[in-house]
Amino acid sequence: MKHKIWTGFTAFLIFSNVGVAYCYAGILQEGKIYQPNKPIDRTLETNDNSQKAVANSQTNILKVGKDQLNRQEKQNTITKILGHELVGRPAATLYVHNIPVLTFLDSEKTSKKADHQSLDSSLKVATLQSSNSDQQKDSLWRASVVASRLNQFIQESPNLEITAKWDVNTKGYIILVNQQNLVEINEQTILPDTTNDLATDTLQATNRLRRQVNNAPPLKEIAGKPKPKPQPKSQEVAINLITFPFQGWASWYGPKFHGRFSANGERFNQYAMTAAHKTLPFGTKVRVTNLDNGNSVIVRINDRGPFIPGRVIDLSSAAALVLGMIQNGVVPVKVEVIESRGS
Repeated sequence: MKHKIWTGFTAFLIFSNVGVAYCYAGILQEGKIYQPNKPIDRTLETNDNSQKAVANSQTNILKVGKDQLNRQEKQNTITKILGHELVGRPAATLYVHNIPVLTFLDSEKTSKKADHQSLDSSLKVATLQSSNSDQQKDSLWRASVVASRLNQFIQESPNLEITAKWDVNTKGYIILVNQQNLVEINEQTILPDTTNDLATDTLQATNRLRRQVNNAPPLKEIAGKPKPKPQPKSQEVAINLITFPFQGWASWYGPKFHGRFSANGERFNQYAMTAAHKTLPFGTKVRVTNLDNGNSVIVRINDRGPFIPGRVIDLSSAAALVLGMIQNGVVPVKVEVIESRGS
């Protein structure tokens, strides 16, 4: 009897433990059985991390590529533009490798001050062209167009042929790149340190571009440059002077000084009708009248003197002979200026 009871009690304990174990292993959470001893499936988490890593790597690749493009664009862009004001007008100066090459002026003076700013010449021309119709008068717009053209030429061909010519159609000077027009030099497009001569500005701006872009030797002249019109030779025009005659004493000089250089650089000729005066310009013609006998002679001033007080003119021996003063040496005279050709 005891053996049966013990056996039953043992069976009760076994079934009870089994029930507890079953309840412990089968706890329900949100309709699912939680099994703590079973390994957790991390497949989804691994996939998420892989996707994030791929995304990050793609972002890094894009970032590196963008940096390379920016660096490449920066290398290809050798120009910059500085807005400023010049002689009361808004202006923009184009720099190539930090060397000023061209300055663009607004067509009219404005009360609006120009912005002192540096512009990257890689600014799209299309964006600039979308502005108002007055853009072609704007110095910054014109400078940006030229800079964009130059950068495009450089990207297309590293070896550029930069030249200048005189255009017979427009009657103006043009800078060319590979035989294509780059910019026209005129009153609104000048050399930054202008020479006030369009031909000289064109030649110097062209040579600066040649040196800065591909270190080419300078040009010596502009193709087709028109030759300057011949200027008429200046002619000495006689000016008739209306002057009051002056009087004084006249003397003469001759053989002792014959063949020597006179004050105006020519050799003194005692047989020529010449005279010396202290101040009258060389080449001046005067009429000298001897007040003692009334004889007159016209002489040309080519020397300086006399330096004796009271004497107003010193005549050559030939002129003194006409006046009849050889024997006397010094006579009273009246002097009248009749023609002057300058000193």
